[in-house]
Amino acid sequence: MKKIFAFILCFGFGFILAQETATHPAKDHSRDKYIPEQSKQAEYPGGISAFMREVTQKINSNRIKGSKGKARSNAKFSVNAKGDIETIIVTGENESLNHEVERVMKSMTTKWTPGEYKGNSVMIWFNLPFVVNFE
Repeated sequence: MKKIFAFILCFGFGFILAQETATHPAKDHSRDKYIPEQSKQAEYPGGISAFMREVTQKINSNRIKGSKGKARSNAKFSVNAKGDIETIIVTGENESLNHEVERVMKSMTTKWTPGEYKGNSVMIWFNLPFVVNFE
C-alpha cells in the first residue's frame, strides 16, 4: 500500500510540475501614449490673457450682488473642434457672479483655433478663476 501511495504521489507531482505554462506577450500600448509633439492646445486670438481681458470687460458689475470682501467663481468650459465655446460650468459661492460669468461667456462670438491631437481637431477643456472685490 505504501508503494502505491508513493507511486501516486510521485506520479502526481511529476504530472503537475511537468506542465508548461504559456506566457502571452503583454499588449503594446506605446502608440496610446501622450506625445506632446502630436497635440496642440486650443488658442484664442491674442492668447488666453486677451480672452480673460475681454470677458472681464463685458462683466456688468451692477448685476453682481454680494457683501464686502472677495467673491470667487470658477468657470470650466470646453472649446469644440469647430472653435466654439460649447459647455460652460460655473461654480462658486456667489450665484449672481456665477450667472454673470456664464452670461458673458455665452455671449462670446470670437472663434478659437481648435485644439489638435494627432492631426485631428479635438475638444479641449479650460478652467478659469474669477475673483471680484466688493468694497
